[in-house]
Amino acid sequence: MEEKIPLKPQDVKFLIIHHTATPRDLTTFEAVKRYHVEKKGMYDIGYHFFIDSKGNLQKGRDENLVGAHCKTPPPSMNLMSLGICLAGDFTREQPTRDQLNSLSELLSRLMVKYQLTRDKVLGHCEVKGTATLCPGQNLLIWLRDWREKGAFSSFEEAVSELEKVKDKLEEIIKKLKER
Repeated sequence: MEEKIPLKPQDVKFLIIHHTATPRDLTTFEAVKRYHVEKKGMYDIGYHFFIDSKGNLQKGRDENLVGAHCKTPPPSMNLMSLGICLAGDFTREQPTRDQLNSLSELLSRLMVKYQLTRDKVLGHCEVKGTATLCPGQNLLIWLRDWREKGAFSSFEEAVSELEKVKDKLEEIIKKLKER
């Protein structure tokens, strides 16, 4: 049985994107978790987050525990990353718009939380030492495009943008109260 290894927030240096390599609309969180526990001998699903075909986000393994999603030669990428998995086989089918929206929102939130830049968000196949097609070319194309234009380039930039939004909201609230 797999042992539970702590993962400290400061050790999270990457977000690794996966696909299940199973039919998108037929794959559930419960089925993947059952496979990991019953067939692979894990104590929980190997991923920290799971996004189903409708874009529903489910928490998997605790963020403060090492995942079981990206074996690489030492040092293991599992010791320095969180794993995010989307239901589907993106070598054969496309991720849904809902999946991509959920993924984008999750990535933005995790990047701020862990102070990561967009170059630290990788498809499984982009991790040095892996030999896999995961997360499939159809998701990898989106991911590469997202890295180029869909994320903040630094933690400071993200905070700055959030402060601008906060300031705008405060102005709107002030105007509404004056009415």
